[in-house]
Amino acid sequence: MVKAVIFDLDGTVLDTLPDLNACMNEALAQFGCPPVTMEQTRAYVGNGGLLFAARALPEDRRAEAEHFYRDVYCPIHFRCKSERTRPFAGEGACMAALERAGIKRAVVTNKSQRAADELGNTLLAPYGFSAIFGNRDGIPVKPDPTGTLLVLEQLGVPPEKAVFVGDGETDVQTAKNAGMRSVSVLWGYRTKRQLLAAGAECFAETFPQLEKPKEVSVTPPMSVKSSAGRAR
Repeated sequence: MVKAVIFDLDGTVLDTLPDLNACMNEALAQFGCPPVTMEQTRAYVGNGGLLFAARALPEDRRAEAEHFYRDVYCPIHFRCKSERTRPFAGEGACMAALERAGIKRAVVTNKSQRAADELGNTLLAPYGFSAIFGNRDGIPVKPDPTGTLLVLEQLGVPPEKAVFVGDGETDVQTAKNAGMRSVSVLWGYRTKRQLLAAGAECFAETFPQLEKPKEVSVTPPMSVKSSAGRAR
């Protein structure tokens, strides 16, 4: 029986890609580097801001990645008002259904804690997440399970009673490392083929398919698309 659902943020709960792309390109311009496309941004995100910055920089500038990330990109990102960021279709109804079912909900993301908190106070505020856990000093980012396990401890739910929902390979690996089941969503920033290669077994194509996580099992039920489906 599922008692908690842990959600990834970027590409799972919010479509942040347009803002990430705009902020990165403003930072790259200030740093005298060429812009990245939306598709490049899609491929570069998922492992935290520092790696996003390093991947976006030209190869001959990557030794400067930490300085670029902290002193150029982060101030721009923190000023961003998320004007281009949007929730996904059916999201609000799904969160309400989980709440009615008594299922606890939280977010674990590789986005900085400051940026995650700002979204928690704005676009995510209506969903009543019990915790929003972002990238913070002293705790390794996903796929390390430390942050996820800390959130589950806060919720009072053991890993075997929880499901991790995310759109990336990192989320599949985090769930495995934490001893949890996972559901990979197909509206995010990775293809089904990429997720299958990472070991994903359960898939959801829309938010309404997540409204009954108590039915999720290692062999996906009717409410979740199985890995036998067509890879996109």
